Formats: sequence, C-alpha cells, structure tokens
Amino acid sequence: MVIDIHGHLGNINFAPFWQADAAALERYCTESGVDKLCVSASRSIMYDVKEGNRELDAALRVTEKLLGYVVFNPIFPESQEDLALLKSNPKFRGVKIHPDYHGYSLDSRRCRDRVEAVADQCDLMLFHVSCMPGTGFSPALTVADIAKHHPKTNFVLAHMAGIYQNGNYPYFPNMDSLEKVADLTLENVYIDTAHFLMYVYPGVMQKMYDLAGADHIVFGTDAPLQGPMQMRFAIEVIQALDVPEVDKEKMLYKNSAKILHLDI
Repeated sequence: MVIDIHGHLGNINFAPFWQADAAALERYCTESGVDKLCVSASRSIMYDVKEGNRELDAALRVTEKLLGYVVFNPIFPESQEDLALLKSNPKFRGVKIHPDYHGYSLDSRRCRDRVEAVADQCDLMLFHVSCMPGTGFSPALTVADIAKHHPKTNFVLAHMAGIYQNGNYPYFPNMDSLEKVADLTLENVYIDTAHFLMYVYPGVMQKMYDLAGADHIVFGTDAPLQGPMQMRFAIEVIQALDVPEVDKEKMLYKNSAKILHLDI
C-alpha cells in the first residue's frame, strides 16, 4: 500500500504541464501504484482560497482515491470559515498552510496567531516549508515551534523540512533544517518526501531516514508537479533503501494512515 500525503488539484504556477483535474489525479494514482492521495486546491494556494476549497469539496465527492486539505490564508481570516468543510465533508482530513505563495511570513505575530488558532481546531496540518535558498517565509524551526505548542495536532513539514541545493555547492544539499527539527524529537511532527532532490541524489532519502527516522517520515510527491512516472520512482527510491521492511511500510503508508485516520 502507498499513501501520498502531498498533492494538488488543478494548475500549479499556471503552467499547462503542471495541471491535473480530479480524473487525472486518480489516473496518476492508478498508474503509479498510489492507493490514496491527499491534495489541496492549487486555486486556493495561487488565486482564490475560498473558491479553490469549494472546487476541491466538489471533486472529493466524486472520486475514490482522493482526500483533501482545506487551505487557510491568515491574510484573509474569513477563509477560516472553510474549516467547516472538515465536518461537512469527511474526505477533508486536515489544513494546508502555504506562506510562500500567500505572501506572508510565519514570523509575523498576527499571521502566526491566526495559524495557531486554526491548529486548535484541527488535528492535522501540512505546512509548505521554504525549500529554496534565500526564502524564509515558513522556516522549519518556526513550524516545529508551533507544533511544540499544539501537541494534540499532527504537523507535516513538506519538502523534507526545507532542504535545498546551494548553487555554489551543487553536490551538497543543505539539510541543516531537517537535522535541527529531527533533534527536537517532537512526537507530533512528520517530514514529507516531496522534494526533487530525492530524484537527483540517491543518498538524500537515506540521509533523511538517518536523521528523521522511519516513525516521522511520510510519503509525498507534490503531484502533479511530479507525474505518475516520477511518483512511481519516488516509491522505488524508498523501496530500494537498505532498511527493514517494516520501516519502508511506515514511510510509504502506515504513518500517513495513522495521521489521516484511515483504516488499513
């Protein structure tokens, strides 16, 4: 079994080659061997939060393999009204936070307070974590600090907690944020694998395993940024690790099933 905890419905960056409607995402899952894919609406992240949440609500009602995140933007606190979807549509399983595209920093006290208020109302949050040099809108340690104050909520830090490739030293991915978060040993913090560097450097996934441990890694691909071939390859990267089979199962589906409240 494979559960992909990080995907998107719609058009990412308004690029025609990074778009997938609900039917296409279901096909991606079938072709890659993914059993469940938990997505947020690209429209919510890039254009209109409430419109995108409504779009995803409709899509979840007619699909089999898709689950969803309600997107919340603290710049528009009225988007908190959409948290009602967590109750009205059981296929919504958590909340997505994306400071980079929404144009705010988690270091802003007002924005952070609003995000923390949402953390009190749900039991799963997926945070985009800044993963390019020079960006710092959603630092991994800031998200981890929020998680520390909300132990009953599970937090997923996307993009391997923000590892990045330094252009000056391209053969050495920077993993300091992942290491620092792992050192905190927070039980309610998970790291997802949705990062292109896992496709580029064979050792990146092994290093992630060494730092974070199998109990705190969840599988994610950022689909449709990654199509079914890349999704399948990401699965193979984990399956190829020289680690116990039980740990591979945790990373590929067991951890995600636990925090998504799926019976498996």
